[in-house]
Amino acid sequence: MTMPIKFDTLEYAKKLIAAGVPQTQAEAQSQALQEALIEGTVTPGDLLMLKTDMIARIEMLKQGQDMLKLDVEALKHKLTWLAGSFFFLHAVEIGALAHIIGRLP
Repeated sequence: MTMPIKFDTLEYAKKLIAAGVPQTQAEAQSQALQEALIEGTVTPGDLLMLKTDMIARIEMLKQGQDMLKLDVEALKHKLTWLAGSFFFLHAVEIGALAHIIGRLP
């Protein structure tokens, strides 16, 4: 995702050597700088891609949350009907038992 910065290691090393830096040290510095630039560079395009991805993921989470809310509401509705049916059946059972008990000698 990172984009390397155009960096000429040979030219950089030559400039260091011309400035009095020993050749081995100049080569090591130019190589280290190139690696740092390649590994640690994030472009505005990279940030835009990440932002777009995060926005899309947040939207997916919001949609999932909305679906969960609908599921919870449907379950509430079912539970209301089940509870009502439960109480109705018990009322019928109690009524039937009262009728049977009332007919006992």
